[in-house]
Amino acid sequence: IGPNLTDDAWIHGAEPTSILATVKDGVLAKGMPQWGPMLGIRSTQSVVAFVLSIRNTNVPGKPPEGPPPAAAEESPHAAR
Repeated sequence: IGPNLTDDAWIHGAEPTSILATVKDGVLAKGMPQWGPMLGIRSTQSVVAFVLSIRNTNVPGKPPEGPPPAAAEESPHAAR
């Protein structure tokens, strides 16, 4: 369930602030609930730190789903 978080193609942005917003606010249209209210800020930050720690480790599994990093930089809306 969910995208591969170990590659470099991110659907909702790879910046720490984007990841924080995604975890905290969820992506209801994709079935991801808001975790911020349940976890609180410290635990939400810990989840973000973990997600950042596994980024670009390229564990085999699901293929990339987001735009490649170069495409995300070219389009201001690609990371949203």
